[in-house]
Amino acid sequence: MDDFYTKKDINEYTFELTIKIPHDSFKKSYDLLLKDYSKDSDMQGFRKGKVPTSLISDQVKEMVKFETFEKLAPMYINTAITKEKLEPIAPPEYKEIPKILEDIDVIFTITITTMPKFKLGNMKNVKVKKEDITVDDKEVEEAIEELKKTQKTKETEVNDKWAVEIAKVINADEVKTLKELREKIKDALHQQKEHYQMHHLQDEALFLGIKESNIEIPQPAINFEATEREKSFNEDMKGRGIKIEDFLKANNITIEKMRELWLQDAKEALQADTFLGIYADSKKVEISEEELNKKIEDIKRDQPNVDKNIFSNTEWIEYIKKVERKEKAFRLFIEEVLGKEFLDSHN
Repeated sequence: MDDFYTKKDINEYTFELTIKIPHDSFKKSYDLLLKDYSKDSDMQGFRKGKVPTSLISDQVKEMVKFETFEKLAPMYINTAITKEKLEPIAPPEYKEIPKILEDIDVIFTITITTMPKFKLGNMKNVKVKKEDITVDDKEVEEAIEELKKTQKTKETEVNDKWAVEIAKVINADEVKTLKELREKIKDALHQQKEHYQMHHLQDEALFLGIKESNIEIPQPAINFEATEREKSFNEDMKGRGIKIEDFLKANNITIEKMRELWLQDAKEALQADTFLGIYADSKKVEISEEELNKKIEDIKRDQPNVDKNIFSNTEWIEYIKKVERKEKAFRLFIEEVLGKEFLDSHN
């Protein structure tokens, strides 16, 4: 099989493989599959399973040819990909349906997309602006009005008694006066703004880091990830017994808009994952055995019903290690951009 394919470089991350399945190999598999079909065939004048393959209809034979191709092609494709040491980021794309004729080799061409090589940009250029967080009296009064409107209390006036009733509703039993309630609400609003700002700054920093590193994901990879999201959505709806058209109608959205959102989400997720990977490589981020074991113990504690066999699965352990490495890289990246003091003050 050493000469069963040729490779053509389209660009640094896209390749064409033209693959040949020798006629004798194809015919051997085809004859075996056709024989299996004949066992289930019924034809007048023959007992079931005794129909000669020569009498099977041309339509069935054509179907068997393509089933034979679908069975053999992945083996040849995977062998070629392995020999070329390629790491596809999306399923191979067939350029055209191959011709499957009598007494000739089956030749077809596929396009393989791999991840481009990216280099980490200058992280000193990644700068985000941190704003001072304030909560004014108007915001506090608006929150009090909202509580008065939505919560039932015996006291109808906004006073100390009302404040004590509301305090019990919001699990702030230490509050005894309206003034203390206002202070409690002010602190809560401040924490909410800090939390929002933290997430906003992290998202902005990640966006700028990706931009600085010129990370552009090939479209086939984005399309594949978006398709996987749609499959997951369809399976989820089916599992919950919800018709997709009913879901779309209830949420006032079209399937076209959903697909647009899946594409955008897939692109952003792949960009973030790729960026964190090259950041981890550049900064030589490693996960120690102690860190890995701690993560696994956390999973055991948080997911007590998970299949215990997974904890000895080497592929699963390696996956957890990769995820933890990128999470560690993200923390180091945010610390580099925002500063350790800022992060500590928001934890």
